[in-house]
Amino acid sequence: MKSKILSTAVISLSLLCGSANANWMLNEDKSSLSFVSTKNQHISEVQQFTKLDGEFGADGKLSIDINLSSIDSGIEIRDTRMREKLFMVDKFPKAVLTAQLPKAVLDLPKGETSLVSLPATLSLFGHSNEIQVSVQVTRKADNGIVATSTKPILISAKDYGLAPGIEVLQKLAGLNGIGLTVPVNFNLVFMAH
Repeated sequence: MKSKILSTAVISLSLLCGSANANWMLNEDKSSLSFVSTKNQHISEVQQFTKLDGEFGADGKLSIDINLSSIDSGIEIRDTRMREKLFMVDKFPKAVLTAQLPKAVLDLPKGETSLVSLPATLSLFGHSNEIQVSVQVTRKADNGIVATSTKPILISAKDYGLAPGIEVLQKLAGLNGIGLTVPVNFNLVFMAH
């Protein structure tokens, strides 16, 4: 009887430790990253990136790759122009967000939620800048983690050298203006591996 209790305790402990030491992989199918662009001062449109990759380990080092070729505005010619004239994906195929997750997030019990504000670094178009990310983190019962932005992240094209590309897009589309700052929202789902 004692050996059965001891075996159960060891298995439970190893499962718990395995979860704490797991590598967490982004589930692309359940995750989303979108932004709102504004043209001609009053017309706003939601756009998204459909290809995301990311992970973090027990050390809390988070890295998210955003495939810039996966831009989806709902208009193919605009997507092509953004790939070629704005993001120049041949030279800069991805944006990368990195952050150090706090211990409180790594140790979050199943079924619990935490609000976190943390610094992150966004690398895009050869430029890297620190941004502040406000996020609600939920540890799901199935051992998944969901991270959802609670405030939009304002990204300025000027901070990443993208303003000239936006001017090119504006001229190609015959617009009076395209806003240089976009609010970004995300919902990221990670599973332990």
